[in-house]
Amino acid sequence: IAADGTVLADSQHDASSMENHLTRPEVQAALQQASGVGVSVRTSSTLDRDYAYFAQEVKDASRTSYVYRVAIPLEELNSESRHLLIAIGAAALLTLAFTFIPIYLIFRQFSGTIRQMVAGARRFAESDLQHRIERPGSSELGDLADAFNHMAVQLGRQINQLRAQRNELQAIHQSMNSGLIALDLQQHLLSANRSAEQILQIDGLASRGRLLHEVVREPDLHRFVANAIEQPASLTREFSLARDPDVVIEAVSQPLRDADDKPVGLLVLLNDVSQLRRLEAIRTDFAANVSHELRTPITNIKGYVETMLDVGVDDPEQARQFLRVIQRNTDRLAAIIEDLLALARLEQPDAEKAIEKERVPARQIIDHVLAQFEPSIRERTINIRLETDPDLSVLVNTSLIEQALGNLLSNSIRYSPPSTTITIRARKRDNQWIEFAIRDQGQGIAPEHLERIFERFYRVDKARSREVGGTGLGLSIVKHIARAHDGQVEVDSELGKGSEFRLLLPVS
Repeated sequence: IAADGTVLADSQHDASSMENHLTRPEVQAALQQASGVGVSVRTSSTLDRDYAYFAQEVKDASRTSYVYRVAIPLEELNSESRHLLIAIGAAALLTLAFTFIPIYLIFRQFSGTIRQMVAGARRFAESDLQHRIERPGSSELGDLADAFNHMAVQLGRQINQLRAQRNELQAIHQSMNSGLIALDLQQHLLSANRSAEQILQIDGLASRGRLLHEVVREPDLHRFVANAIEQPASLTREFSLARDPDVVIEAVSQPLRDADDKPVGLLVLLNDVSQLRRLEAIRTDFAANVSHELRTPITNIKGYVETMLDVGVDDPEQARQFLRVIQRNTDRLAAIIEDLLALARLEQPDAEKAIEKERVPARQIIDHVLAQFEPSIRERTINIRLETDPDLSVLVNTSLIEQALGNLLSNSIRYSPPSTTITIRARKRDNQWIEFAIRDQGQGIAPEHLERIFERFYRVDKARSREVGGTGLGLSIVKHIARAHDGQVEVDSELGKGSEFRLLLPVS
């Protein structure tokens, strides 16, 4: 197209027959704009079709302007655009497929590894520390799996160490002879060892977490605990149990503190000191009794000696009477001292090993004892009934066993009415013991005295006991002789019907 709008050439029509194109919008735009480009989309008046027009101004060497114009039907342009969009869409889909499929596969593998590690961590949390997480291919996740496995190993070692320490402490706690209970500041029971359960008669496991006064009905213990919680210092107190006044408990408190040294509860140590207090009472009674037993003959001796010194010895008959009294009291002193020495020897820790034993017939021992007391038996017209196995023998220290049976027989003779019967029995019992038994028909012993008659100087009827003689140590000596032979002594008695004492010695 020339600058004046004349069509110089056309690829599809005869240019000479075409009208002037100067007024076409794309031509005007190309000639007027500095860029020399014109674009227009419109319906062609010649072809009656929608076209897209592109015009470009060019100049030749003489600076003459020409316009090149391209016309493309919109139908073809739209078709090409559709094909291009389809191609672009297909390329985009292929690009997305080749991009996201590998990413998905990698993510799936990665998430599976993460789930495996999470499952392993859960097993660790459930105390399955023997489990190990398999190391994945990824170096980063492999390091994380190694860290988890190392953590499980370390936790397993620490837990085993703590478990061993706990078991050791629990074993010590449960093996204590003393009762130990732990309470919080509100007096809830935190723990109790086996000894405390026995002393307080509670079930430690079932009582845990409950208030102390709900599981233990001991007012003195409750008062002690209340006072101990209020005071930071350690307290010590003794009290008797309400259910059994004979049981004496020594309670010692100690504050229970946490790692920051703050009081969080109370430890109470319970010791059953009933036997100790009983032994202390026995020791006190023994001291009083031995003083009294020694004072009586000493006072008599002193009194008669002073009388003889004051009045002189001009009367031989009276002097002989005084001397007989002095001799009788001296003999009593000697007997008491000899019995005390015998008890001291028998109480030695190695008394059982020190005594010499021999196997002798049981009937021989009984015959020797009867021969020793034959005058007393005849004097009181006591009948003796023997029930012995002639083939029975026993491994013993003969002199000690004869002394023990002699003490038992002596008591039976003293406390039996005249013309009654004393039965002496020797037999094997339960294939475990050799039993020597002496049964009389005397007045018997009340039940409240049976537990104490083997104590030193203990007398059921003190006035009558001294009247019939004896040092008050005979039964105590019998008990210690039995123990020296690894045996024991038993007694059965009923008021008005007599008593039976049994000396039990091991068969072997």
